[in-house]
Amino acid sequence: MRLNSYLFGVLALAIFLGTIFTAQASDMWAISGKATAAGEKIVATGMNPDEIKGWMTLEEITKAYGLTMDELAREFKLPADTDPKKQVKEFESETFSPEILRAWLTKRIAK
Repeated sequence: MRLNSYLFGVLALAIFLGTIFTAQASDMWAISGKATAAGEKIVATGMNPDEIKGWMTLEEITKAYGLTMDELAREFKLPADTDPKKQVKEFESETFSPEILRAWLTKRIAK
């Protein structure tokens, strides 16, 4: 039995995508980086700045590391009315990014 090449392509694609969508629907596949392989939510603990991700909110980070929004805004020249519920990546600039924040917190913790 010969299979039409177009039909074969459609079937291969359907099987490939079907596997991915089924795994995501059953919570067996996550690509967000917001959970560990065991399914536990990644949170800022205040112990290791390397755990900070761009999708974390400023509020999460300030609570975990014992900072105030005023300190953060002053240090990184953020607007005074910065919304703490926004993600770190929304404020990326030459003076502020997850990498710069991690480096600053590492120095701060070492003191």
